[in-house]
Amino acid sequence: MQIEPGADVSEQVFDQTDFSRSDLSDCTFTGCSFIGTQFRAADLARSSFERCVFNDSGSENPADFSQANLRECIFAHCNLTVVDFQRLKAYDIRFEHCQMMGVDMSKSDFRLPVGDADLVAATFSHCNLSYANLSNNYLRESTFNHCRMLETTLDYVDLSDADLQNNELHNINGTGMALRGADLRGSTFNNISPAEIDLDGVQVSYNQLVMLLEPLGLDIHPDLTERG
Repeated sequence: MQIEPGADVSEQVFDQTDFSRSDLSDCTFTGCSFIGTQFRAADLARSSFERCVFNDSGSENPADFSQANLRECIFAHCNLTVVDFQRLKAYDIRFEHCQMMGVDMSKSDFRLPVGDADLVAATFSHCNLSYANLSNNYLRESTFNHCRMLETTLDYVDLSDADLQNNELHNINGTGMALRGADLRGSTFNNISPAEIDLDGVQVSYNQLVMLLEPLGLDIHPDLTERG
């Protein structure tokens, strides 16, 4: 099926379709199925995907977006389980209410050069990122809200000044991770350790202090009240 830039595509099934290096910019896909579909190095800038499936329970060949241009793309209410997103160009990408277990988004570029500086933008909202690989990414000032991130790989990810509120961050892999100035309020976690990660300026609530101190091996007790 030939798709032109800016096309509006609804309720179509793409099985083993090869869109590698195609220009699919500014397209809108609604209710489509992309099983085993190749988007390698395709231009999907400013496109949107609503209620689309990129893998199903019987498929061992999910969609492949590796090296694609997904700048300013939106994925909403999509099944992206174990999809390959390696080495994306992904400035201002948005994922909302998506199933993203096991996705590989390592070594991607979320930056937009502006003069001598780089803008960074990426938003993950109400997504399941358990077992996902986000390693080796610069995600400073990005947003992760209400996401499930169980055993997610965040090795060598810069999340400085990121909005990380109201997430589940349990058993994460965070070797070399940076969290300076990040906002962790409302999130739960069990292995973010001040001994291993720079937490300078991190925002937490009082009830999260126990979670931060437990990895240090401290035996924390409630305050004793004086008896009359």
